[in-house]
Amino acid sequence: MDSDREVPRRFLYSFGIDRLGLVALKAPYVSAFLIAVLTALAAWSAMNLKVDDSLSELFRTNTEEFRRYEEIDRRFPSSEYDVLVVVEGKDLLTRQRLETFGGLTTELQLVDGVSGLVSMMSARDKPDENGYAPPLVPDEMPEDDAAFAGIVDALKTNDIVKGKFLSDDGELAMIVIALDRKVVEERGAAAVIGDINEAAERELEGTGLSAKMTGAPVMQLEIRNAVERDRFVYNGLGFLVGIGIAYVFFRRLSLTLIVVAGPAIAILWTLGMIGAMDFRLNLFINVITPLILVSGFSDSMHLVMSIRRDVLAGMNRFQAARNAVLDVAPACLLTAMNACLAIISFQFADSALIRTFGIAALMAVCISYLAVAVVVPTLAALLVREEKQPVAAIAADAHGDETGGVGKLQHITDGIVRTVANNATAFFAASVITVILCGIAYTQLKPHYRLADQVPDKEQALAATGRIDEKLTGANPVHIMIRWTGDQSLYDPSTLEAIAQAHTAVEQRVGLGNVWSLESLRRWLAAAGDASIENVKKYVGILPDHLVRRFISADEKAVLVTARLPDVDASEILPVVDRLDAELEPVRLANPGYEFSVTGLPAIAARNSAGLIWELNWGLVGDMFVIFIFLGFALRSVLVGFSAVMPSLFPIFATGAILWATGQGLQFASIVAITVAFSLAIDSTIHFLNRYCLEEDRMGPTATPYQVLMSAAHHIGPPVVLTTIVLALGLGVTMLSHLPSLRLFGELAAVCLFASLIGQLVILPAALMVGRKLFPRRDRDGAAPQTDEAATPTTVSS
Repeated sequence: MDSDREVPRRFLYSFGIDRLGLVALKAPYVSAFLIAVLTALAAWSAMNLKVDDSLSELFRTNTEEFRRYEEIDRRFPSSEYDVLVVVEGKDLLTRQRLETFGGLTTELQLVDGVSGLVSMMSARDKPDENGYAPPLVPDEMPEDDAAFAGIVDALKTNDIVKGKFLSDDGELAMIVIALDRKVVEERGAAAVIGDINEAAERELEGTGLSAKMTGAPVMQLEIRNAVERDRFVYNGLGFLVGIGIAYVFFRRLSLTLIVVAGPAIAILWTLGMIGAMDFRLNLFINVITPLILVSGFSDSMHLVMSIRRDVLAGMNRFQAARNAVLDVAPACLLTAMNACLAIISFQFADSALIRTFGIAALMAVCISYLAVAVVVPTLAALLVREEKQPVAAIAADAHGDETGGVGKLQHITDGIVRTVANNATAFFAASVITVILCGIAYTQLKPHYRLADQVPDKEQALAATGRIDEKLTGANPVHIMIRWTGDQSLYDPSTLEAIAQAHTAVEQRVGLGNVWSLESLRRWLAAAGDASIENVKKYVGILPDHLVRRFISADEKAVLVTARLPDVDASEILPVVDRLDAELEPVRLANPGYEFSVTGLPAIAARNSAGLIWELNWGLVGDMFVIFIFLGFALRSVLVGFSAVMPSLFPIFATGAILWATGQGLQFASIVAITVAFSLAIDSTIHFLNRYCLEEDRMGPTATPYQVLMSAAHHIGPPVVLTTIVLALGLGVTMLSHLPSLRLFGELAAVCLFASLIGQLVILPAALMVGRKLFPRRDRDGAAPQTDEAATPTTVSS
C-alpha cells in the first residue's frame, strides 16, 4: 500500500497515454479549471446541435442509383415532399360532410407554405364540345337528391378518384398537399405543418370527420421532435437512475458524483465536438450517448472502486488515485483501443451516414477515455474524504472483504465464481455448447427494415400511413424515371408511347396501384373522345404547375411514372422492385433512345437495407476476432486471447438467438444495440483479465490458478455487477421512447447486458481455469506451471 510499491507491468502499445491521470494529480486544481473550461465550451457547442431528419440519408451512397434518386428530388420537387391528409368518417359522402370536405380543401390551399393540393374535389368530368371539363363536385351542391346521388356515384366510379383519393367503401379520402420549399425554409416545417394541422382541426371540429397527416415532411418533423425529446428526457433520466443506484451502494455522495462525472463530462465533450464539426443528430449519432455511457461508466466505476478500496484501508487519497491510475487505467485504455478497432470497420461501409457515425463514434471512444482518465483522478484528489480510522478488514488485507451493499455484491460474486472454478471443465463445456447453439441461431437471422421503425409510432404520421395502406394502395411512392437526351420532345409519339408502355408495366404486369403519369391524362382524354397530341399539350398547359411538376420536369426532358406501395418490410418490397425492373426490360429494348430507372425511397431501401445491415453485422463479428488477437498481443498472453473469446461472443449470439426465436430479424437498431453490448462485454472482460494478470504478478508463481482467479474475482466482481445494474436501468429508460427503433435498442441492450454479466461471472472464469491448463504460466514468464491440485482451494478474504 505504500507509495514505492512495484509499478505494474504495462501492456504493449500504451505509449504512455495510460498515465494521463498522473499528470492531472500533479496539479489537480489546474486540471479541474481546464476541465471546467472545456466542459463549458462543449456545452455551448452542444446546444447548437441540429437534427438530421432525412429519411434517405441512411442510404446515401456514391452510386449511380442514389444519384438518380437525388435527381428526382431536383427535377420533380413534389415527388418526395408531399403532405398527405387522411380524412375519415362513416358518412363522408353525405351532402353536409362532402361540403365540409370541400371547405377543408379550400382552407388548406390558403395556408402559408402550401403551393397547391390535389383531392377528389380536383377531379374533372369529361370535356364538353367546347373543351371545358366541369368539376365532378360543383361549388354549389344540387338540392335534388337524384342529382347529388349522381355526383357521389361519379366520385366512386371515376378512374382518377377511386382507389387513389377515395376508398372503395367511401369512408376515407386523401388530400395530397404540395409544400412551397422556400416558405418552409423561411418559416420552418413545424410552423407550416402546424398551420395545416390547425386548419384541419378547425374545419372538422364537431362534424364527425377526423383528419390525420402523414408524408415525408410530417414524418421528418416527428422524428426531429422525438430525437430532441429523447436526447434530454431519457438521457437525463438515465443519469438520474445511475446516480441513485450508485449512491445506494457507495453511500458516499463524493464517490457517486465522481463515478457519474466522468461519463457525463465525456458525453458533453463529445456532443460539443460533434456540434463543432456540424454533424447532425440522427438514429445512429443519438446512440453515441449510450455508447459513451457504457464505456465511460464502466471505466469510471472500476477506477472509483479501486480508489474507494484504498481510501477505506487508510491510504492517502492522492496515493489511492495514483494506484488506480497505475492498476486500472491501462485496462481502460486497452478497452478504448479495442473499441476503436471495432468502430474502424464502419469507415468501409457504403452508407455515408454510417461512415459519419463511425467518425463520431471513434471520437466518442477517444474522448470518453481521456475524460474519464483525467476527471476521475482529479475529482478524487479534490473531493474524496480520507478515513480517520481505516476499515479493519480492508486495512488488514488490500484484498479483504468490502462492507455495505458492495460487500453483499462481493459475497454473491465470490460464490458464483467459486462454484464455476470448482467445476470449471463442466462449465466450460456447457459454455462452448451454448455459444455454438446461439451462434447458429444468430446466423439464421434475416435483415429487416421498415420505414415505420424509424418514425415515432405514438404520433399521427404512422396512424395515417396505416389507414392509407389499409384502404388505399399505400403512402410510399415508387417511381419510374424516364429520361432522354436526344432531339425527341415530350410530345413526340415515340416519347408518349414509351411513357404508355412503362405505365402499363407498372399498373398491369406488376399490379401496383395509384399509378400516375402523363399517360393518366391521355387515358382520361381518350375516354372523352380526343387524346390527340394537341389536346394533351393543351390540358397540360391548363393544369396547375405544382401538379404538372409531379410527373413532367421543367425542361421536359424527363417524366415520372409514380405508384404507391404500403409500408411493409423491405424484404417484401424488394421482390416487387426486382419484378418491376424485369418487366421494364422489354420496354427498354423497344425504346433504345430512352432510359428507364426504378427509384424512390422504398426502392432504395429495399435494395440497400439488407446489404447495409449485413455489412455492419459481419464487420462487427470480424472485428471481434481481430480484437481477441490484439488483446493477446497487448497483454502478452495467449491465455488472454483464448479466454476473451467466449464471454465476448456470448452476449451477441444470445441476443441474436432471442431475435431469431421471436422472429424479429436483424434491424439497424439491433446492430447498434449489439455493438454497444459488445463494448460493455469486452470492457468488463479486459478489466477482469487485467486484474487476473496483476494478481498473477502480485501472488507470484507459487499461487495456483484457482487462488489467482478468486483473488481477481474478489476485486473485480462488485464493479462488474454494479456497472451492469446501473447501465441496464440507465439504458432501459429508452424503452419509454416514442421511436420504435430506440425502444428495441433499450430492450436488446437489457438482454445483452444480462448476457454479458453471465459471460463475466460464469464463462470467463471457466475459460481462465481451462485456459491456464492449456497454456501454463511459463509460456508467459518462464515460471513453473501450477495446477489446481498444487494447493487446496481457499477463499480469499480477510
